[in-house]
Amino acid sequence: MTTTTFNPLAVARDLKDAGIEAEHAEAIAGAVHQAAGADRADLATKADIGALKGDIDALRKETKADLHREIGTLRSELRWMLGFQAALILAMAAKLFGIV
Repeated sequence: MTTTTFNPLAVARDLKDAGIEAEHAEAIAGAVHQAAGADRADLATKADIGALKGDIDALRKETKADLHREIGTLRSELRWMLGFQAALILAMAAKLFGIV
């Protein structure tokens, strides 16, 4: 991994050479230096991303297991409901045709 060193004095010197007043050049270089340092502290590392991937995989497996369990429960309930409806239809047909 390549790291870049920010030299605020060199930036201020370049800004002065470009015609910006010394005070402004130093203020701009200092602000950029602070902003660059603050941004790097908030960046995720490869380890952070790897841990996050692991968490996502674990959550995916847990969710998949929950879904399979719920689908099994719903299938069981559906079988009972269909069986009850079939028995009810047969009883109504038997009553209608005078079998009972």
